[in-house]
Amino acid sequence: MLDLGNKNFTIGNIPDDLVNFLKQDTYSLIIKGFAGTGKTTLALTILHQMQIKTNCLYISTRISPDQLFQYYPWLEESFGGSRKTKLTESTSDSDSSLVFVDARLDEPGSLFERITNELMDVKAPTIIIDTWDAIGFFMDKEALMNNARVLQTWRERAGAKLIFVTESPDDSTFDFLADGVIELKQGYHNNRKVREIFLSKLRGSRINRPSCIFSLNDGIFRSYDHYKPKEFSNITVSKDFLSQADHDTSVKKSHIPSGYGELDKLFGGGFPSNGIVTLELDTHVNTRVAMAFLDKIIASFVHRGNPVAFQPFEGVEQEHIDQLLKPYLGSKPKGTIEILSNASKARIADYLSSPKYIESKKRLQYFQSAIRRLKARHKKGLLSIVGSDMATGLANTENGRRGIENLVSFVKSNSALSVFVLRQSKDSLLEYLSEISDIHLKILEINGSLFLQSEIPWSHLYAIVSKSHTGHNEISIEPIV
Repeated sequence: MLDLGNKNFTIGNIPDDLVNFLKQDTYSLIIKGFAGTGKTTLALTILHQMQIKTNCLYISTRISPDQLFQYYPWLEESFGGSRKTKLTESTSDSDSSLVFVDARLDEPGSLFERITNELMDVKAPTIIIDTWDAIGFFMDKEALMNNARVLQTWRERAGAKLIFVTESPDDSTFDFLADGVIELKQGYHNNRKVREIFLSKLRGSRINRPSCIFSLNDGIFRSYDHYKPKEFSNITVSKDFLSQADHDTSVKKSHIPSGYGELDKLFGGGFPSNGIVTLELDTHVNTRVAMAFLDKIIASFVHRGNPVAFQPFEGVEQEHIDQLLKPYLGSKPKGTIEILSNASKARIADYLSSPKYIESKKRLQYFQSAIRRLKARHKKGLLSIVGSDMATGLANTENGRRGIENLVSFVKSNSALSVFVLRQSKDSLLEYLSEISDIHLKILEINGSLFLQSEIPWSHLYAIVSKSHTGHNEISIEPIV
């Protein structure tokens, strides 16, 4: 649910290139897209994000203003004082509020007259026509073109902003007249719905990123930036998150909270107790992302006094392990978290253990003794996070699959929750874990942005977002709808 009561909550996230274009004193913009691609949602989000609350005319030719406010509940919070009117109603000269016009039954001539009057009488107005197609249906092409030229001329004279919404993306007749042309599309990636915005033309503004993924969750347009690995280095869970964790039992009988509300709903309350979770990384995803994603579940366990065994996975650097987990190393009771490193590194406090490189069987013995030691010391449910390199090494030395089976069996039998992290390229390990995992999550990159999907059970895409707080970043996920 959208938290409208939060005064710090910001609605929407329009691409930066488009925002720069919308900051111009005057412009005309065409928003293209087939039905259901999110054109109206984008137009309304533009009004909110650009803080357009006065001298604005929103002409709706498809649905009534009452329905708009019903479909988009956040409009009442943002524009509650704005008028909802029919075309035949007039406003006084002193009325500068945002006006929603019901133009479903009106002739093109009266619409053009209303728009022209607005351009002549109001200083620097913003006018949104949703949709332009409804006008074109009742006019021949030549007359429509002439009227479009007139609107453009008056728009320049009035210093106005014109936004045309159209459901005819293949029609480029008016593209040369408009200052900006953008198109919304929807398709599928691995049978998951994906929405993209394409910036074709933004006169007076540079296009650095021609396209990006967006979502319409909660009736709001949100686009997602290219991910930067460094944003996933300084990750810390908030005090609010830990405070909420205090209200949960240390380890629930049936489920363990994941730290992400959307995932807990999908899994029926959280990760299954004594379950196996596979976290698969796409080829281009930095290992810092996996570390950051796991931070909430690690923090939850440590905060409740439950032990954590962390065996680093392939590609993760020691400095990132230290940076992410160091806040928990001084936790009480002593020795709650133990890091089992594969390289020769110095200890961090008394909890970082780094043996010299030894063959896989001895590494397994070392790992097993560390887990038994943690369990004996704390006598609480253990979180075990295991990297793919250990399992892969065992597969190469001990009859292939049998080595993997022995490792997984041991970890599962000694843990309240077992998390295995691996790359997509680890075919033999991935094949086996896919057969036995209770949860199979995959982190992937699409058009430069990060997403999460659940293979077991099946889910739609979730965007992985790094949100900046005072001095640190925090990870959240948002459904792509």
